[in-house]
Amino acid sequence: MSITDVIREAANEHEILFLLTAYVEAVRHCDPLHHLPEIARKLPLNGVEDVRVRAERLRADLESPDALDDKKRLVLAEALGIFAVARHRLETLHEDDQVALVAVA
Repeated sequence: MSITDVIREAANEHEILFLLTAYVEAVRHCDPLHHLPEIARKLPLNGVEDVRVRAERLRADLESPDALDDKKRLVLAEALGIFAVARHRLETLHEDDQVALVAVA
């Protein structure tokens, strides 16, 4: 099971941010050339908006001419996939919370 699979099944924001933090910590130790931009390596993570901004930055970096190096593209693509899944799951959980609040009201 991959980290994206686990994130897709996470029950709450805390679990998702924990998994993303573990990923960022691992990359920080395994990316000595710093292919992953600082915005993605910076901790702590601060909720859905923070994850969204980081995912957008990763997408922009991946699409930039600077990402022509295959190793850099691989790191960026992996990170983008993980951050995008986390963003989507966080947004889904938030939407579910809003629906639940409306149903209670």
